[in-house]
Amino acid sequence: MSGFFKRIIILFFGVVFTIIYCEYLIYYIVITQCGWQYLGKTQENSNLVKTLILTDTHLPGHRKSFWPDRWRRGWQMHQSFKTIIKLHKPDLIFILGDIFDEGELSSDEYFSEYVIRFYNTFMVPENIQMHIIVGNHDIGFHNNIKPPPPPVQFLTIKNNHFVLINSMALEGDTCKLCTEARQTINNISEILKCSEFPDQCNNDIDVQNYSRPILLQHFPLYRLSDGICTEPDAPPLSDKYTPFRLKIDALSKEATEDLVIKLKPRVAFDGHTHYGCLEHHSYNINNENVDFFEYTVPSFSWRNIVEPKYMLVTITPNTYAVNKCSLPRETTIIITAVILFSLTFLCAYRYKVLCRNSGQMKKYSLVN
Repeated sequence: MSGFFKRIIILFFGVVFTIIYCEYLIYYIVITQCGWQYLGKTQENSNLVKTLILTDTHLPGHRKSFWPDRWRRGWQMHQSFKTIIKLHKPDLIFILGDIFDEGELSSDEYFSEYVIRFYNTFMVPENIQMHIIVGNHDIGFHNNIKPPPPPVQFLTIKNNHFVLINSMALEGDTCKLCTEARQTINNISEILKCSEFPDQCNNDIDVQNYSRPILLQHFPLYRLSDGICTEPDAPPLSDKYTPFRLKIDALSKEATEDLVIKLKPRVAFDGHTHYGCLEHHSYNINNENVDFFEYTVPSFSWRNIVEPKYMLVTITPNTYAVNKCSLPRETTIIITAVILFSLTFLCAYRYKVLCRNSGQMKKYSLVN
C-alpha cells in the first residue's frame, strides 16, 4: 500500500474518531460523573422515586433561528437527554416549562409539528413517566395564553405528592383560568388537610397518605431579583441585581403566600431565569413553622447558558436529596474537536515526512 493511501486512512479514522468522540462519547464521559444521592437505608425505600428535573429547553422555532441552529441544538439536547436516560434510569421526569422557544408565536399547524419535534428530541421509554409544565414561551403570558392548559395538577406517585402549577394562571384576577387555578389549589389543600388530620375529614374527600407536597412550576416564587443567588451557576453580575417584574419574572408576593399557606410544600422547583439559585423560605402559619428550599433549575439549552444543567432528585415521602449535574460545555466540545483534528493532520503529515525520509535513506544506501 502506497504512502498516500496510508495517509488517507490516517485522516479518515482520525476524523471519524473525532466525530464519534465529540458527538457521542463526550456526553457519556461528562454525564456519568454525576449520580443519584444516597438517602441511606430507610423503611421508605419502597416509596423511593428517582426524579429527573430539567427546564427551559427552548427548542428553536422557524422564526428566530436558521435550520442549522435548529438541527444543532436539537441534536445536542437529544444526545444529552438520551444519555441521561440510559445512564441514570429515572423513574419520573419533570420538565418545568419553556420547552419551546416560539410556542406562543406558532400557528396551530406549526404548533402540532413543534410538539412532534419535541417528542422526537426527548424520547422517553414507556416505563418512565414524563410530565411537562407549561411556560410563557409555550403558551404566552397571562393575557395572551393559547390554548389554555390545565392550571394546576395534583399527582401522587408512591405516596409522594406533587403539585404542578401553571405560573401564568396565578395572575390573581377573575379570569376563568385564574379562578379554576384557585379552586383547584383549594381542593388540593383540603385533600392534604384531610390526609394530615383524618379525624377532621369530610367523607367525600379522597384520603391520601400524608406527606408535604413538592411544588413544581415555571416561574420562581416571589423574590425581588436574583441578588440572593450565590450558586456557581447564578446569573452574571450584570444581570443579577436587575429588579424582577412580578407576575412576569417571578410570582407575586400574594400568589406565593397563598401557595405556601394552602399547600405547605417541603421543597419547590422552578426555572424561567435560565440560571441556578437556591433560596430558603420560612413562614409561620397558625403557629406552625413552614420551612423549605426553593431550587431554581438552570436551562438545559446551550443557547441560554454556557454550562447547561439538570437535577437528579431522590424522593421519599419524608425526605429528598438533590444533585445538580452538568452537560458538556460547547466550548469544550469545540476545543476538543480542534485538538483532535489537529493531531490527526499532524500524524498524517508526520507519516508523510517519515515516508520521505525512509525513501531517501533507501536511495542513499543503494547509491553507496
